[in-house]
Amino acid sequence: MGVYQEEIEHQWPTPPEWSWKSRWCLRSAQALQNPEQIGKLMTNWPMVAGYLRDLLERLENPEGEGKGVVEQEDGGFLVAGVGKTGFDITAKSEPWRRGYFQALMGAAKSAESLEGWLTDRKQRISAPAEYVVGPSNPRPKPMPAGQKKVPREENCEPASPSPETFYMKILTTRGFDTRQKVEAALSYADWLDYKGLKSTAHDMYNWAMDIAAAGSSVDASKVVDLKTGVLKNDGKFLPSENIIRVSTALAVYQAKQGNLPNALSIFTSVLKARRSLPANPSGSVLPFFPSIPRSSNDPFRALFNSLKTVLVPVEYPPPQPSGDEPPVRTVTSACDEAGLMTYIGEIIYASSSKETGLAWTRDAVDMAEASILELGSSEEVRIPRERCADCLRVGLNNWKTMVSRLVAQAENEELEAIEGAKKAWYGGQKQIQAKSLERKRWEAERIILDDRARKLSPFVEDDSSFQGLAPNSSMFT
Repeated sequence: MGVYQEEIEHQWPTPPEWSWKSRWCLRSAQALQNPEQIGKLMTNWPMVAGYLRDLLERLENPEGEGKGVVEQEDGGFLVAGVGKTGFDITAKSEPWRRGYFQALMGAAKSAESLEGWLTDRKQRISAPAEYVVGPSNPRPKPMPAGQKKVPREENCEPASPSPETFYMKILTTRGFDTRQKVEAALSYADWLDYKGLKSTAHDMYNWAMDIAAAGSSVDASKVVDLKTGVLKNDGKFLPSENIIRVSTALAVYQAKQGNLPNALSIFTSVLKARRSLPANPSGSVLPFFPSIPRSSNDPFRALFNSLKTVLVPVEYPPPQPSGDEPPVRTVTSACDEAGLMTYIGEIIYASSSKETGLAWTRDAVDMAEASILELGSSEEVRIPRERCADCLRVGLNNWKTMVSRLVAQAENEELEAIEGAKKAWYGGQKQIQAKSLERKRWEAERIILDDRARKLSPFVEDDSSFQGLAPNSSMFT
């Protein structure tokens, strides 16, 4: 257990100033949220919620690790349906604030996954409401095989508070930087959209833009249309990283709502802005990505790795930029652009020109592939490489879908031409030949694409989704 805790501490470092119990709770919760990296099949969200509930109680206790955390003026904020939220944590150190933010975001994500779940506090088990025995559910579903305990309604309470409790706490807390508040606002907006609350989600996207604009180092109205999210790209001022991020999220939202012209305008403006970013004067520097030694079948190597993990001190990563300044180009910039091009290709294919949309998608795949090859196979760049792999995977899938539909369309048109030629007096055979050539063209591209996909399979064989700009969903699915 001690070696395991050291391993996940290297993977997910915790604030050094915290007590061992608080650090245990945070790193355990973060490890459980990444099951594929700890040999698990799925996330145990009730356990995540439990760890983070205990952690937040400790961090918000002014007599304990919350010393220096104070109520804001007038007793803090009151939000309808949520209650009092938002402390003043400016007196705490940056690592403390960062860990507190991670705990709140983790609690929000677990609350999303546990919506509709109940926890039997006596038996210490959690389950969806339909499995709970009680007056309101006289015909409960049977518990999964192997689970002998059955939750009882009289002992149950909600497994987690609502997600907005945690998102609003972040948004109303004094001491988080702009990047952190933007991340919370966008996550909350995405959740609201998922729940079908379209109008509220749109308001939250607007709030995210207001947060990004307020923190921008230049007048935000000079770089972005605050109502539409379209970047102005006037060549004089560059948008901040936060504004670019919010505009991109707003474009995705517009695409999901079927507002394809609006989405396309935002995506193309963001792509133009990213292509205009200056090079990093200090070279392409990647963020800090902690890693642990890979497992090995060699027992001596495994022992050496374990000893190395225990003996080498954990390096707590430096803080990320606040996002208030314009970003610079790095080795992952091409992948960011490829993700945008994938979206643009989808929209153009679906709304106007199939061949133009297909061309954008081809270019996106080329760029994502080049980015992966440039990053190499080092463990230090695993996270950005996974982002590029996700973009490449979606681009290839979109490309396959587009070509398959074009093949089917060409086949139908060829059959129609054959039927039409039977009734035509003149030109029927030429029409058949033209449609046949069209079909063969798309069939040939499908063969070439299948061969390319096989060659790229080592890069995209992992089907898990990764965070980042590159899309991990498609309008075709």
